[in-house]
Amino acid sequence: MEPTEDNKDFAGKNGFIWFVGVVEAINDPLKLGRCRVRCVGWHTENKSLLPTESLPWAQVMLPTNNTNPYPPRQSDMVVGFFADGQNGQDAIIIGTLPGIPLSAGNPQQGFCDPRTTTELAAAPIKPDESATNYPRKLDEPTTSRLARNDTDYPSAINVAKKAKKASKVEPDSYYAAKYPYNNVYESESGHALEFDDTKDAERIHLYHRSGSYVEYGPLGDRAERIQRNKFTVVVGDDSVYVQGSVKMYVDGDYDLNVTGDIRINGKTVNINQGTMGAARIGDTADTGDQGTGSDTDNNSAGTNVIESGSGTVFIGD
Repeated sequence: MEPTEDNKDFAGKNGFIWFVGVVEAINDPLKLGRCRVRCVGWHTENKSLLPTESLPWAQVMLPTNNTNPYPPRQSDMVVGFFADGQNGQDAIIIGTLPGIPLSAGNPQQGFCDPRTTTELAAAPIKPDESATNYPRKLDEPTTSRLARNDTDYPSAINVAKKAKKASKVEPDSYYAAKYPYNNVYESESGHALEFDDTKDAERIHLYHRSGSYVEYGPLGDRAERIQRNKFTVVVGDDSVYVQGSVKMYVDGDYDLNVTGDIRINGKTVNINQGTMGAARIGDTADTGDQGTGSDTDNNSAGTNVIESGSGTVFIGD
């Protein structure tokens, strides 16, 4: 259908007008995930003629099973169409286009991240990055390093986990991703979520920018690190079944407060690497006897030493 005065501003009747552009602003006052996009061939890069704040808001298309808008970042290249046809004012973003940035952006020019130093100081930032305009990584794909697993570009998350590893109990990371099988979401401040489908290295990994994480390995092992304090509240009962052994290392004190009874059952109970059996009510004690060497008098006379104790509970110094 040829464009006419009746259909030139109606998408679908005018030949479908699409665009490629660069995101310059994402702080949508309506909080709908809209972006200001400078479209190639439609908008000049001269910001004195068309400043960022004069660009129309573009709506981001979302999948039907996700109504939470996650807008692209400044300097991301996007593709979409104009719902108002040749008028070019009602843009809808279909998706982003990955790339390999070759040069840093100039905030004074169009098609670049325009944020000021003050705006950057208030924006999220990853622990390994500086508060500069996007793009911050040059000459490499915009795809997450966790997804790529390039030897020349190690992920800062994997580097941090290795540096903080507690050798007593914390295992090495199960990470052995191969592109394109690691499904990664990495946030602007440095949180990450991985669903890794790499053959024989399948993992689930939830990482907090502080270094706390939970990671499930390919055999079902679970590694957990809490970088600071842990608080657990169980309103009902708590049951734990361990088929193997349990080890716990505590550098500080260990306080156990129980309002009810404490029952400890085991083949033997050893306290402070003890070798001497614990005394119980009814055990034989030396009370100043003559030291006859009988069945109940095995020590020197009058030493007042307990002569028998538990055979399963041992106490050290």
